[in-house]
Amino acid sequence: MTIHSSAGRPAGAAFGIVPSSPGEAPTARCGASREVGPGCVVAGDPAGRRIILVHAASSESRAWTRLLRAVPAGQEWVAVPRPDPAPINGASRLRGDPGVPAAALRPLLALRRSRKPLLIGCGSGVSVALRAVLDFPELVGGLLLIDPMAGEAVRPGVFRRIAARILPPVARDSAAELQAMGPMLDAVRVPVTLVQGKDGPDGVPGASFLEQRLTGCRNLTVVTVPGQQVLPAKHESAIRGALAALVASVERGGA
Repeated sequence: MTIHSSAGRPAGAAFGIVPSSPGEAPTARCGASREVGPGCVVAGDPAGRRIILVHAASSESRAWTRLLRAVPAGQEWVAVPRPDPAPINGASRLRGDPGVPAAALRPLLALRRSRKPLLIGCGSGVSVALRAVLDFPELVGGLLLIDPMAGEAVRPGVFRRIAARILPPVARDSAAELQAMGPMLDAVRVPVTLVQGKDGPDGVPGASFLEQRLTGCRNLTVVTVPGQQVLPAKHESAIRGALAALVASVERGGA
């Protein structure tokens, strides 16, 4: 595992989760985990800092089962599929605009004991996490972005062609979405950690694209692991270590 850092560089009701506020009942028992909707799992301390993991699809939530069984003390993890509430029109699809699905995360952004939630975006969930922090900067403490742009590129061509025929208009291209967001990304001010495979496919900019554009975040850390993709079961320790370091950075900043 390789890490380099540039410290100092200048869903909620929609997912069947009721957002908590002072006086409300907790969403889950401490230490327990439960599925509250397709691909949506809640685990950990109901009063702890909320960590929201946005993955690409409901079926991918199973990949995170092992991590959700051991949520760190003082945290509540909410794993949700990337929200695509309705088909988008052709113009939005060409722009790669993830603004609508990001808005669906707003009910999940719960402040706990003055601690802001953190967002983990994986694959095509990366663009949603970035858009959420742009839309709600006062509600997000930090970002952990896993395999930016890699999710679509590594699929075999034949499967992509089949998917293009059967998927509704919400089908997306992760690279196009992030590239469309490029001019906005210097407005991100929170700490950001990028995690990606060291041997990513040629022609996929991945973390390097974000490194060049996240010039306004408080600090940017890049973690690389062996292989093309970050696999939760295989790279569990790297993911946990990256998240622990991000939480510490956020807490040093008072969020």
